[in-house]
Amino acid sequence: MTGAEGFDYRTRSNGEAVIFHHGKLAKMMRDEEAKKFLEDVKAGDPQEVMGNYVGNDGQAPKPGSAGKSAGPDSLHGNGEAHPNKDFRRKTG
Repeated sequence: MTGAEGFDYRTRSNGEAVIFHHGKLAKMMRDEEAKKFLEDVKAGDPQEVMGNYVGNDGQAPKPGSAGKSAGPDSLHGNGEAHPNKDFRRKTG
C-alpha cells in the first residue's frame, strides 16, 4: 500500500485534468502537464501519481503548510491589502 490515499481525478472536455483530495480541489492542470499526468496515471499507481503531482507523498506536509503562524511575513497576516471597514445598518 502506498502512503497516498483519498485522491480522485476528473478530466474535462477542454483537456484539463483536475485532482481532488477527499472531495476538495487539490490541483488543476492544463495542456502538456495534463497529458503527462494522464500518461503517468495509466502507467503507475493512480493514488501515488496523484499524490506526487499534488505534492503529498504521504511522508511530510507541503513546505509552508505547517508550523508557520500568521504574521507580518505571511501572505495573509498583515491586513494591509484589505483594511477593516466600518459597516452601518441601512434602514428604511
